[in-house]
Amino acid sequence: MLAVIKTEDLQNMINRVSKCSSNNKLIPITSLLNIKVTMGSMTLTTTDATNYYYAKCSELVECDKEDFEVSVICDTFTKLIQKTTSLTVALTVEDKILKVKGNGDYKLELPLDEVGKPIKFPNKIPTNVTNVGEIKRSDIDKVLAYNKASLATSVEIPSLTYYYCGDKVVTSDKLKICCTNIKLFNEPRLISSQVMELLGVLPNDHINVVTDDNALVFTSGSDVVYAPITMEVSAFPIAAIQKLLDIEFPYEYTVAKAPILEVLDRLSLFVSAYDKKCIYATFNNGMLLSSKKSSGEEKIDVESVKEGTFTCAIDIEMLKSQINTQPTEKVSLAYGIEMAIKLVSEDIVEIVSLSQDDRK
Repeated sequence: MLAVIKTEDLQNMINRVSKCSSNNKLIPITSLLNIKVTMGSMTLTTTDATNYYYAKCSELVECDKEDFEVSVICDTFTKLIQKTTSLTVALTVEDKILKVKGNGDYKLELPLDEVGKPIKFPNKIPTNVTNVGEIKRSDIDKVLAYNKASLATSVEIPSLTYYYCGDKVVTSDKLKICCTNIKLFNEPRLISSQVMELLGVLPNDHINVVTDDNALVFTSGSDVVYAPITMEVSAFPIAAIQKLLDIEFPYEYTVAKAPILEVLDRLSLFVSAYDKKCIYATFNNGMLLSSKKSSGEEKIDVESVKEGTFTCAIDIEMLKSQINTQPTEKVSLAYGIEMAIKLVSEDIVEIVSLSQDDRK
């Protein structure tokens, strides 16, 4: 049982497929990488116990007539192949050992199932499917760049750990909201953070999407991501979030992105643990940012659109993360209500909650 593949091809496949290996110690299969060689092609598979990533190469340098399927420890195999500089890698299965020949000769002991056989992965890809359409990985890249910083990381409200993909892509962690004017699907769907990350590593810009009503299957080139539908779209509080996005603010500045980030970097040196990451912002003939103890303050030049006097307290890290995601050199900053400020540029709207101002 022999398969020889170009090292570069194998490295590229592993770089993508390894992103789905969650290495959960309680679920052994999540630490494995499956290697299946059949009919002159090689398929690598990993899983996080929910989603599956399949990467296929049909251009093997050499392959004997005997098919094989084995699983190896993903982390060890990945690191070995990433450090290999030979032009090709030869994989041979002998006596429950995977022999890897590249720069040298290495032997990987194969994990076995309950009857002593090499572990096989299930083929999750359904055959009776309905076409959903096509999405672009370049749009996925934008969603990850803009919306990810507003995604909930706790499961207090489980649906907020998902990307709401309707006419626009919306994420929120209750303190921040990001709305990006990108439509991925013809009908609203919730995409988990894990799946969105996997879509971001698919090899081609064009991604075909099909469904069997229980799962979404994304295909790009020879790669396939199988993603069960784990949350109903109705669970996402889009109506309540949309009301917040529609709030009109009385005042507005236009600020340059780079200078305000530089100010926040300097000011963060003077924000102590006792400040709970908060700084003060004063809007009046410009924008003045200061630490709570007034040990640091700096004024930012602005272009006034509709100016008014307003003071507030805001989490410096939260403000910085949201400004960082803005794609343009200048950002519209709307203010004047006690609850939040709004950041707008191009097709992106972000709401950032304000903190309690202990001066009031």
